[in-house]
Amino acid sequence: MLHVWKDEGVRVQPRRRSIKGCIGVRIRPFRQTDEEYAAVAAIVARAPVDELCDFEYGHPADLRAFDAGFDPDHLPRRYVAVAPDGAIVGYAHTFPTTWIAEPGGFWAATRVTAPYRRLTIGRQLLARALGEAHAAGGLFALSEVREQLADATDFAAQTGFLETMRSWELRLDTRTVDVTPLRRYVGRAEATGIRLVSLDALRASDPDWLPKLHELHRLLNRDVPLPDAPNITREWFARFALVCPAAFFVAVDGERYVGESFMHPAEGQPGTLNQRMTGVLRDYRGRGIAMALKVLTIEYAQTHGYDRISTWIESTNTSMLAISERLGFTRHPGLVVYRQDLT
Repeated sequence: MLHVWKDEGVRVQPRRRSIKGCIGVRIRPFRQTDEEYAAVAAIVARAPVDELCDFEYGHPADLRAFDAGFDPDHLPRRYVAVAPDGAIVGYAHTFPTTWIAEPGGFWAATRVTAPYRRLTIGRQLLARALGEAHAAGGLFALSEVREQLADATDFAAQTGFLETMRSWELRLDTRTVDVTPLRRYVGRAEATGIRLVSLDALRASDPDWLPKLHELHRLLNRDVPLPDAPNITREWFARFALVCPAAFFVAVDGERYVGESFMHPAEGQPGTLNQRMTGVLRDYRGRGIAMALKVLTIEYAQTHGYDRISTWIESTNTSMLAISERLGFTRHPGLVVYRQDLT
Protein backbone atom coordinates (compact mmCIF):
# COMPACT_ATOMS: atom_id res chain seq x y z
CA MET A 1 0.00 0.00 0.00
CA LEU A 2 1.07 3.58 -0.57
CA HIS A 3 2.39 5.07 2.65
CA VAL A 4 0.47 8.19 3.68
CA TRP A 5 1.64 9.88 6.87
CA LYS A 6 -1.05 11.59 8.93
CA ASP A 7 0.93 14.80 9.29
CA GLU A 8 1.07 15.09 5.50
CA GLY A 9 -2.62 15.91 5.36
CA VAL A 10 -3.17 14.85 1.76
CA ARG A 11 -1.51 12.45 -0.62
CA VAL A 12 -0.93 14.26 -3.89
CA GLN A 13 -1.11 18.00 -3.28
CA PRO A 14 0.41 18.51 0.16
CA ARG A 15 0.24 21.86 1.89
CA ARG A 16 3.31 23.98 2.47
CA ARG A 17 3.74 24.03 6.21
CA SER A 18 6.33 23.48 8.91
CA ILE A 19 7.37 19.92 9.58
CA LYS A 20 6.22 18.45 12.84
CA GLY A 21 9.21 18.19 15.17
CA CYS A 22 11.35 20.64 13.19
CA ILE A 23 9.97 24.16 13.52
CA GLY A 24 10.54 26.38 10.52
CA VAL A 25 11.54 23.71 7.98
CA ARG A 26 9.18 23.59 5.00
CA ILE A 27 8.81 21.28 2.05
CA ARG A 28 8.01 22.75 -1.34
CA PRO A 29 8.46 21.85 -5.02
CA PHE A 30 11.94 22.15 -6.48
CA ARG A 31 12.57 25.17 -8.69
CA GLN A 32 14.63 24.65 -11.82
CA THR A 33 17.10 27.45 -11.12
CA ASP A 34 20.89 27.38 -11.06
CA GLU A 35 20.81 28.00 -7.33
CA GLU A 36 18.55 25.05 -6.56
CA TYR A 37 20.38 22.64 -8.85
CA ALA A 38 23.56 23.65 -7.05
CA ALA A 39 21.94 23.23 -3.63
CA VAL A 40 20.61 19.73 -4.33
CA ALA A 41 23.90 18.64 -5.91
CA ALA A 42 25.74 19.98 -2.84
CA ILE A 43 23.71 17.67 -0.58
CA VAL A 44 24.93 14.71 -2.61
CA ALA A 45 28.50 16.01 -2.85
CA ARG A 46 28.74 16.31 0.94
CA ALA A 47 27.62 12.71 1.52
CA PRO A 48 30.35 10.07 1.99
CA VAL A 49 31.01 8.13 -1.20
CA ASP A 50 30.08 4.85 0.48
CA GLU A 51 26.59 6.21 1.27
CA LEU A 52 25.64 7.22 -2.28
CA CYS A 53 23.22 5.30 -4.46
CA ASP A 54 22.23 5.27 -8.12
CA PHE A 55 20.83 8.39 -9.77
CA GLU A 56 22.46 10.78 -7.29
CA TYR A 57 24.52 13.61 -8.75
CA GLY A 58 27.04 15.74 -6.92
CA HIS A 59 27.57 18.20 -9.76
CA PRO A 60 24.82 20.66 -10.81
CA ALA A 61 25.53 20.09 -14.52
CA ASP A 62 25.07 16.34 -14.10
CA LEU A 63 21.75 16.83 -12.31
CA ARG A 64 20.56 19.17 -15.07
CA ALA A 65 21.65 16.67 -17.73
CA PHE A 66 19.78 13.93 -15.86
CA ASP A 67 16.57 15.98 -15.95
CA ALA A 68 17.12 16.91 -19.60
CA GLY A 69 17.11 13.24 -20.57
CA PHE A 70 13.39 12.98 -19.81
CA ASP A 71 10.50 13.91 -22.03
CA PRO A 72 9.16 17.34 -20.93
CA ASP A 73 5.88 15.73 -19.91
CA HIS A 74 7.67 13.20 -17.67
CA LEU A 75 10.30 15.25 -15.88
CA PRO A 76 11.41 14.03 -12.45
CA ARG A 77 9.14 15.34 -9.73
CA ARG A 78 11.36 16.79 -7.04
CA TYR A 79 10.70 18.34 -3.63
CA VAL A 80 13.10 20.12 -1.30
CA ALA A 81 13.18 20.76 2.44
CA VAL A 82 14.05 24.37 3.24
CA ALA A 83 15.45 25.45 6.62
CA PRO A 84 14.48 28.75 8.29
CA ASP A 85 17.62 30.42 6.91
CA GLY A 86 16.61 29.44 3.35
CA ALA A 87 19.14 26.64 2.97
CA ILE A 88 17.98 23.48 1.22
CA VAL A 89 18.65 20.62 3.64
CA GLY A 90 17.00 17.69 1.90
CA TYR A 91 15.35 16.56 -1.29
CA ALA A 92 13.36 13.72 -2.78
CA HIS A 93 12.50 12.94 -6.36
CA THR A 94 10.67 10.36 -8.38
CA PHE A 95 10.73 9.51 -12.08
CA PRO A 96 9.49 6.73 -14.39
CA THR A 97 11.57 3.57 -14.62
CA THR A 98 11.70 3.80 -18.40
CA TRP A 99 14.44 1.18 -18.67
CA ILE A 100 12.38 -1.78 -17.44
CA ALA A 101 9.61 -3.55 -19.30
CA GLU A 102 7.08 -3.70 -16.45
CA PRO A 103 4.73 -0.71 -16.79
CA GLY A 104 3.83 1.68 -14.01
CA GLY A 105 7.20 1.77 -12.29
CA PHE A 106 8.73 4.83 -10.63
CA TRP A 107 12.06 5.35 -8.91
CA ALA A 108 12.02 7.18 -5.58
CA ALA A 109 14.98 8.61 -3.69
CA THR A 110 15.46 10.95 -0.78
CA ARG A 111 18.45 12.42 1.03
CA VAL A 112 18.65 14.75 4.03
CA THR A 113 21.75 16.44 5.42
CA ALA A 114 23.07 14.93 8.65
CA PRO A 115 21.99 17.68 11.09
CA TYR A 116 18.37 17.39 9.94
CA ARG A 117 17.96 13.62 10.05
CA ARG A 118 15.65 11.82 12.51
CA LEU A 119 13.20 14.74 12.37
CA THR A 120 10.65 13.14 9.98
CA ILE A 121 11.97 15.26 7.09
CA GLY A 122 12.94 12.21 5.06
CA ARG A 123 9.53 10.66 5.61
CA GLN A 124 7.78 13.85 4.57
CA LEU A 125 9.88 14.21 1.44
CA LEU A 126 9.33 10.58 0.50
CA ALA A 127 5.59 10.92 1.02
CA ARG A 128 5.50 13.80 -1.45
CA ALA A 129 7.51 11.86 -4.01
CA LEU A 130 5.38 8.73 -3.71
CA GLY A 131 2.24 10.80 -3.88
CA GLU A 132 3.44 12.35 -7.13
CA ALA A 133 4.25 8.90 -8.54
CA HIS A 134 0.79 7.64 -7.61
CA ALA A 135 -0.88 10.69 -9.15
CA ALA A 136 1.06 10.10 -12.37
CA GLY A 137 -0.34 6.56 -12.66
CA GLY A 138 2.44 4.75 -10.85
CA LEU A 139 1.74 1.17 -9.83
CA PHE A 140 4.92 0.54 -7.87
CA ALA A 141 8.01 2.37 -6.68
CA LEU A 142 11.61 1.20 -6.51
CA SER A 143 14.31 2.59 -4.27
CA GLU A 144 17.67 1.57 -2.88
CA VAL A 145 19.98 2.09 0.07
CA ARG A 146 23.46 0.94 1.06
CA GLU A 147 23.18 -2.42 2.77
CA GLN A 148 25.74 -1.56 5.48
CA LEU A 149 23.73 1.46 6.68
CA ALA A 150 21.33 0.16 9.32
CA ASP A 151 19.50 3.48 9.63
CA ALA A 152 18.82 3.50 5.89
CA THR A 153 17.59 -0.10 5.71
CA ASP A 154 15.39 0.53 8.75
CA PHE A 155 13.98 3.67 7.07
CA ALA A 156 13.09 1.67 3.95
CA ALA A 157 11.32 -1.01 5.97
CA GLN A 158 9.48 1.52 8.14
CA THR A 159 8.21 3.40 5.09
CA GLY A 160 6.63 0.38 3.44
CA PHE A 161 9.34 -0.97 1.13
CA LEU A 162 10.20 -4.65 0.68
CA GLU A 163 13.55 -5.97 -0.49
CA THR A 164 13.64 -7.39 -4.03
CA MET A 165 17.35 -7.90 -4.71
CA ARG A 166 20.87 -6.70 -3.94
CA SER A 167 23.60 -5.16 -6.04
CA TRP A 168 27.09 -5.95 -4.79
CA GLU A 169 30.35 -4.17 -5.43
CA LEU A 170 33.03 -6.54 -6.66
CA ARG A 171 36.68 -5.50 -6.63
CA LEU A 172 39.72 -6.92 -8.34
CA ASP A 173 43.33 -6.26 -7.34
CA THR A 174 44.86 -6.43 -10.81
CA ARG A 175 48.33 -6.95 -9.32
CA THR A 176 47.29 -10.44 -8.26
CA VAL A 177 46.14 -11.57 -11.73
CA ASP A 178 48.25 -13.41 -14.27
CA VAL A 179 46.57 -12.52 -17.56
CA THR A 180 48.69 -14.84 -19.72
CA PRO A 181 46.66 -18.03 -19.10
CA LEU A 182 43.43 -16.02 -19.31
CA ARG A 183 44.22 -15.00 -22.88
CA ARG A 184 42.88 -18.41 -23.91
CA TYR A 185 39.37 -17.04 -23.44
CA VAL A 186 40.11 -14.29 -25.93
CA GLY A 187 41.48 -16.83 -28.39
CA ARG A 188 38.42 -19.07 -28.08
CA ALA A 189 36.04 -16.20 -28.79
CA GLU A 190 38.07 -15.04 -31.76
CA ALA A 191 38.22 -18.59 -33.12
CA THR A 192 34.44 -18.47 -33.59
CA GLY A 193 34.73 -15.43 -35.86
CA ILE A 194 34.11 -12.78 -33.20
CA ARG A 195 36.38 -9.73 -33.34
CA LEU A 196 37.25 -8.06 -30.05
CA VAL A 197 38.29 -4.46 -30.62
CA SER A 198 38.62 -1.23 -28.68
CA LEU A 199 36.37 1.73 -29.30
CA ASP A 200 39.45 3.66 -30.40
CA ALA A 201 39.92 1.14 -33.21
CA LEU A 202 36.23 1.11 -34.12
CA ARG A 203 36.10 4.88 -34.42
CA ALA A 204 38.96 4.71 -36.90
CA SER A 205 37.46 1.93 -38.99
CA ASP A 206 33.65 2.24 -38.83
CA PRO A 207 31.97 5.58 -39.58
CA ASP A 208 28.71 4.19 -38.16
CA TRP A 209 30.19 3.23 -34.80
CA LEU A 210 28.02 5.59 -32.75
CA PRO A 211 24.52 4.52 -33.90
CA LYS A 212 25.54 0.86 -33.81
CA LEU A 213 27.14 1.02 -30.39
CA HIS A 214 24.32 3.14 -28.99
CA GLU A 215 21.78 0.57 -30.18
CA LEU A 216 23.80 -2.26 -28.63
CA HIS A 217 24.02 -0.42 -25.31
CA ARG A 218 20.31 0.37 -25.42
CA LEU A 219 19.42 -3.27 -26.01
CA LEU A 220 21.73 -4.52 -23.29
CA ASN A 221 20.25 -2.07 -20.79
CA ARG A 222 16.86 -3.76 -21.15
CA ASP A 223 18.34 -6.56 -19.03
CA VAL A 224 19.98 -4.23 -16.48
CA PRO A 225 17.91 -3.47 -13.36
CA LEU A 226 20.15 -0.51 -12.46
CA PRO A 227 21.43 1.27 -15.58
CA ASP A 228 23.84 4.20 -15.67
CA ALA A 229 21.03 6.49 -16.83
CA PRO A 230 17.24 6.09 -17.14
CA ASN A 231 17.13 7.48 -20.68
CA ILE A 232 20.07 6.63 -22.89
CA THR A 233 19.90 9.15 -25.69
CA ARG A 234 22.50 9.03 -28.44
CA GLU A 235 23.90 12.39 -27.36
CA TRP A 236 24.28 11.26 -23.76
CA PHE A 237 25.82 7.96 -24.79
CA ALA A 238 28.36 9.60 -27.08
CA ARG A 239 29.74 11.56 -24.13
CA PHE A 240 29.56 8.55 -21.83
CA ALA A 241 31.30 6.18 -24.23
CA LEU A 242 34.13 8.56 -25.03
CA VAL A 243 35.21 9.13 -21.43
CA CYS A 244 37.91 6.50 -21.99
CA PRO A 245 37.54 4.89 -25.45
CA ALA A 246 40.78 2.92 -25.12
CA ALA A 247 39.18 1.04 -22.19
CA PHE A 248 35.96 0.32 -24.11
CA PHE A 249 35.98 -3.11 -25.78
CA VAL A 250 33.39 -4.29 -28.28
CA ALA A 251 32.62 -7.76 -29.65
CA VAL A 252 31.82 -7.63 -33.37
CA ASP A 253 30.33 -10.35 -35.57
CA GLY A 254 30.72 -9.25 -39.18
CA GLU A 255 29.19 -5.77 -39.14
CA ARG A 256 27.08 -6.39 -36.06
CA TYR A 257 28.06 -5.21 -32.58
CA VAL A 258 27.12 -8.01 -30.17
CA GLY A 259 28.83 -7.29 -26.84
CA GLU A 260 30.67 -4.69 -24.82
CA SER A 261 32.71 -4.18 -21.68
CA PHE A 262 34.10 -0.82 -20.71
CA MET A 263 35.61 1.14 -17.85
CA HIS A 264 36.01 4.72 -16.67
CA PRO A 265 38.67 6.09 -14.34
CA ALA A 266 37.13 6.40 -10.87
CA GLU A 267 36.67 10.01 -9.85
CA GLY A 268 38.74 10.84 -6.79
CA GLN A 269 40.23 7.33 -6.63
CA PRO A 270 43.62 7.25 -8.37
CA GLY A 271 44.58 3.82 -9.64
CA THR A 272 40.98 2.60 -9.84
CA LEU A 273 38.79 1.88 -12.86
CA ASN A 274 35.01 1.54 -12.62
CA GLN A 275 33.68 -1.17 -14.89
CA ARG A 276 30.44 0.36 -16.12
CA MET A 277 28.92 -2.47 -18.16
CA THR A 278 29.71 -5.92 -19.43
CA GLY A 279 27.02 -7.44 -21.60
CA VAL A 280 26.35 -9.62 -24.63
CA LEU A 281 23.23 -9.85 -26.79
CA ARG A 282 21.00 -12.76 -25.78
CA ASP A 283 21.56 -14.82 -28.91
CA TYR A 284 25.35 -14.63 -28.40
CA ARG A 285 25.43 -15.61 -24.75
CA GLY A 286 27.03 -18.83 -23.60
CA ARG A 287 29.92 -18.52 -26.08
CA GLY A 288 32.53 -17.11 -23.73
CA ILE A 289 32.36 -13.61 -25.20
CA ALA A 290 31.70 -11.88 -21.87
CA MET A 291 34.66 -13.65 -20.28
CA ALA A 292 36.91 -12.64 -23.17
CA LEU A 293 35.84 -9.01 -22.89
CA LYS A 294 36.47 -9.00 -19.15
CA VAL A 295 39.97 -10.37 -19.70
CA LEU A 296 40.72 -7.51 -22.09
CA THR A 297 39.64 -4.97 -19.50
CA ILE A 298 41.95 -6.53 -16.90
CA GLU A 299 44.81 -6.49 -19.39
CA TYR A 300 44.12 -2.82 -20.12
CA ALA A 301 44.16 -1.97 -16.41
CA GLN A 302 47.49 -3.70 -15.87
CA THR A 303 49.24 -2.13 -18.85
CA HIS A 304 48.02 1.37 -17.95
CA GLY A 305 48.97 1.34 -14.27
CA TYR A 306 45.60 0.71 -12.62
CA ASP A 307 45.74 -1.67 -9.66
CA ARG A 308 42.00 -1.95 -8.96
CA ILE A 309 38.83 -2.56 -10.95
CA SER A 310 35.47 -2.00 -9.27
CA THR A 311 32.20 -3.23 -10.70
CA TRP A 312 28.61 -3.67 -9.51
CA ILE A 313 26.58 -6.81 -10.19
CA GLU A 314 23.01 -7.61 -9.17
CA SER A 315 22.25 -10.70 -7.12
CA THR A 316 19.94 -11.83 -9.92
CA ASN A 317 22.81 -11.86 -12.46
CA THR A 318 24.27 -15.19 -11.39
CA SER A 319 26.24 -15.78 -14.61
CA MET A 320 28.14 -12.48 -14.38
CA LEU A 321 28.77 -13.03 -10.68
CA ALA A 322 30.28 -16.41 -11.54
CA ILE A 323 32.48 -14.96 -14.31
CA SER A 324 33.76 -12.16 -12.09
CA GLU A 325 34.51 -14.38 -9.12
CA ARG A 326 36.30 -16.85 -11.40
CA LEU A 327 38.57 -13.98 -12.49
CA GLY A 328 39.38 -13.13 -8.87
CA PHE A 329 36.90 -10.37 -8.03
CA THR A 330 35.90 -10.26 -4.36
CA ARG A 331 32.50 -9.24 -3.06
CA HIS A 332 31.97 -6.18 -0.87
CA PRO A 333 28.92 -4.49 0.70
CA GLY A 334 26.55 -3.05 -1.85
CA LEU A 335 23.01 -1.86 -2.33
CA VAL A 336 19.61 -3.19 -1.34
CA VAL A 337 16.88 -2.58 -3.91
CA TYR A 338 13.36 -2.18 -2.54
CA ARG A 339 9.87 -2.12 -3.98
CA GLN A 340 6.59 -0.67 -2.74
CA ASP A 341 3.12 -1.22 -4.20
CA LEU A 342 1.40 2.08 -4.99
CA THR A 343 -2.03 0.70 -5.83
